Amino acid sequence: MADYGRLQDRERGVAVHTHNSAFEGYGLRDLSGHRKKVNTVAWSCDGRRLASGSGDRMIRVWTVEPYCPVAKTERADAEYGSHSDAISSLQWRPDHPDVLASCSNSKNDTNIRFHDARTNKQTAAVQLGNEKNLVLSWSLDGLSVVVTCSNDEVAFVDTRKMRRSRQWGLSGHTKLSEVRWGPTQNFLTMALDDGTVRIAPLAKLDSPVWRLNSHASHTTCLAYSRDYKFLASGGSDALVSLWDMDEVICLRTYSRPDQSVRTLSFSHDNSWLAYCSEDGYGTIDVVSPQTGDVASTLNLKSYCETIAWCPTAPVLAFAGDEKEGYGAISIWAPPKPTSS
Repeated sequence: MADYGRLQDRERGVAVHTHNSAFEGYGLRDLSGHRKKVNTVAWSCDGRRLASGSGDRMIRVWTVEPYCPVAKTERADAEYGSHSDAISSLQWRPDHPDVLASCSNSKNDTNIRFHDARTNKQTAAVQLGNEKNLVLSWSLDGLSVVVTCSNDEVAFVDTRKMRRSRQWGLSGHTKLSEVRWGPTQNFLTMALDDGTVRIAPLAKLDSPVWRLNSHASHTTCLAYSRDYKFLASGGSDALVSLWDMDEVICLRTYSRPDQSVRTLSFSHDNSWLAYCSEDGYGTIDVVSPQTGDVASTLNLKSYCETIAWCPTAPVLAFAGDEKEGYGAISIWAPPKPTSS
């Protein structure tokens, strides 16, 4: 099988093994600025901006060119220092490229904070309670945010009134890992530590319509494709499960990782699924949901915490630690098209 990996990537300490011509010529570059581990990255819906949240309590917003290499070193366009502790999750509003929501995994900062990239100012802060806020997810219409809390509850924020509108708790001994909005506006998808994925209507969260047996142990993360036709889940059993949401059947599982799967993301055209496991410092596999083939593998020089495909271009962002302890954001992108 052909290997299209580039020598310069190996020299950077990242071993890139590519087996699909779609990624021929791809290169890597770094965005520097965070002083501690980067916990989360997210693209705006128009693909112009990338936001990053770190243990240094800062959010940085970048304008990222969709190719590699670039002519000059990229610096953050803006820095938001409104959080008082490490940032655990951030997401741009799905229907507005300038509105960003973020939260902190700390009882010292229980606010969901909203920023506007046009003014680079915080526009609202909604306090949820005394629990850590782990992961947030926007509703499909951008009018609500759901937050996964450390006490196995989820909180809903009405973004029109900027206040908490609802709280719901999981019953029994099952622990909640992550909640995502979808597959439609009226449903939530929940990852649980019993290995299941539950999909329930908002009106009856205690009565899931589907219970997907995805993993032998803890379900760690979730991702929907852009059209919500595919759902991927990662688990501590080192498996990735891919579900067809039209038929609600498991299409296949990926078992290449040797360690727990931390994060997943679908490409803008739903052609590729990227996921990161805890192998070594971290390993990113890029696979085809249609065929199951592994198209590329990135063996990283540093621990990887988060990955995200750009919603408008075949560009992957990933982040975590560098060896020196500073937060690293890497961009994996195709070469710049040559003018004819």
